[in-house]
Amino acid sequence: MRAWAFLLPFLLLAPPAFGQGPGEVLARCALLLKGLEVQALYREEGVTLVLLGRGRPYLLLALEGGRPLPYAGPLRGRPLGRRPLPFLPELTLARRVLLLEGEYRCLVLHRGRVVGVLRLDPSLEPIPLEPPPGP
Repeated sequence: MRAWAFLLPFLLLAPPAFGQGPGEVLARCALLLKGLEVQALYREEGVTLVLLGRGRPYLLLALEGGRPLPYAGPLRGRPLGRRPLPFLPELTLARRVLLLEGEYRCLVLHRGRVVGVLRLDPSLEPIPLEPPPGP
């Protein structure tokens, strides 16, 4: 177990195996991140769920007290009207790209904390959330 913990930082820093450099992947993720719009808002047990995308859903976050947080559960709750959210321009990307089983993953940050993941296929096309959430 300790050997894996020692090797993990080196594995994360390794160049991607698909032929795209980390700079190219990060640039594509940055374009995707800048283009995200609020597609839907849902209210569930005191938490607002925010579905972000551009035509298709790419990121699902929880919003508590005006602060985005990671959310991995299924999308449910009662729909709310769409509105602009002030935290959207504050979303940034981590400097590292993860390579996992046929896809790149870019970590989405809000004030230095990971709040979500954008996924790209080997040709740098965004991978939408699956299955498509919502009604």
